[in-house]
Amino acid sequence: MINKHVFLTLSVAAASLFTFSISNHSSQVHAATTLTYGKITNNSLHRLGTIRELTRAQLAEDHKLTGKQVQNLVYLPLPKRLTAHNFTLSKTALTIHLVKNSYGVKNVAIPLSKLSGIILNRYMPSQYDFVKPKTPKKVVSLTFDDGPDPTLTPKLLKILKHYNVHATFFEVGSSVIRYPSTSRLVLKYGNQIGNHSWNHPDLTTLSSAKATHQIALTDAAIYKATGTIPSYVRPPYGSVNSRIGNLFDRPIVRWNVDSRDWAYLNTPKTVHHVLATTHPGSIILMHDIHPTSVAAVPQIIRSLKKRGYTFVTLPTLMQKPLLANLQYFGRDDFRGF
Repeated sequence: MINKHVFLTLSVAAASLFTFSISNHSSQVHAATTLTYGKITNNSLHRLGTIRELTRAQLAEDHKLTGKQVQNLVYLPLPKRLTAHNFTLSKTALTIHLVKNSYGVKNVAIPLSKLSGIILNRYMPSQYDFVKPKTPKKVVSLTFDDGPDPTLTPKLLKILKHYNVHATFFEVGSSVIRYPSTSRLVLKYGNQIGNHSWNHPDLTTLSSAKATHQIALTDAAIYKATGTIPSYVRPPYGSVNSRIGNLFDRPIVRWNVDSRDWAYLNTPKTVHHVLATTHPGSIILMHDIHPTSVAAVPQIIRSLKKRGYTFVTLPTLMQKPLLANLQYFGRDDFRGF
């Protein structure tokens, strides 16, 4: 494989390993070295964690899995060390070579289009180079928790479509199982689905095994309904610590504007509170299970648009891919544990 960054040469050594000669933007050429996760991710454990989760999601996309198999994806043996090199990088995919596993799968090929901004540009064909998106300063993301609701969520989706706004819906697995067609509708309207646990406990009060089970059960429910595994996790009540935050190999999406719609249950108060507390780069927390909350959305959208705000998805808000085991509160506000 030859591209503007990477020259692949076949070694004639006894091991017959693939090695890479990486050239910088000058005429110098570095010595050939075996490619590792550390090299392709700039030694980022967060990027490696993201690759692990992309591997699980791709396996589920490529193979029709049962609910139990989806729940057990968390136990799929995947590399945790940056020095590991059980992969092949081609012009189109990062292929992860798996050890023996219960799925009988030997290789998982993740398209490079899903790895832009995760693998360093120098290792990617130029068409997959990550370029920071140019967005207005006054951007905001809407997020909705605790659905799906069979009546209110479809109503909300029509409102968002009318205003050409996309949002992220953090869904509870026990509701997804009851209303799978509503979850499918969320994606059909161009929105994203996140994992909000099975039945909304404070995860920090649970053992690691039980907390993992909460997320795994919800993954299975969403996969059964939509054929996809959610990319993000939002812990109920925003309650998270380092033990919980590092369990799932996914970004933890928080917020910096709490609409308090759940406390007010009053449309004018909810509207006033959101408009008074929103600022450029905000992630707004609302709920799609209260009629008063859904009724507040049109006025919130109209008012913020009049103030010059643009509604964007979470990656566009952050201007980069969201990485595993980091907390995201808003633009330029992301933290480890």
